Amino acid sequence: MNYFLNSMPFELTFADDNNQFLYYNNMMPEEEMLASRRPSQVGNPMAYCHPERARKGAATVVNMLRTGKKKKFRLAVPGNGPDKCVLHDYIAMHDKDGRYRGVNEQIYDLMPDIKWYLKHTGQKLVDDPNTKADTVTGSSQHNNQSNTKSDATSGPSQKE
Repeated sequence: MNYFLNSMPFELTFADDNNQFLYYNNMMPEEEMLASRRPSQVGNPMAYCHPERARKGAATVVNMLRTGKKKKFRLAVPGNGPDKCVLHDYIAMHDKDGRYRGVNEQIYDLMPDIKWYLKHTGQKLVDDPNTKADTVTGSSQHNNQSNTKSDATSGPSQKE
């Protein structure tokens, strides 16, 4: 199974319904990963796999997935410049009875696929002067987040 998961063209992370980081496809050295993970992190609360500045945003995303407000949440990593388009997809996992069982996070750089597509179709990207996309700040820096208290440290059976 590890051969299969390590051959995926993206990074995978799994955290269970207790917010415990249990798996990542250890397919390359930490310094080459888009979202660096280390074997020593496995077993830790998921919050501690994120930088301090991103923990509140990560907790909000997990809460949305856990409570069913979202089935999937996509986050573009800001500040990658024109050569990278790094995305994080957080996908809620449920058992056959519909109970929340954790998060499947997929991290990938979309730019190689965009460049392949443009090359093979003869199309090109152009700037849109009317765009309202924010490519500088991350979601953890916005104030429009839900006021729902959430965390990515404790499990659902633990008190705050």
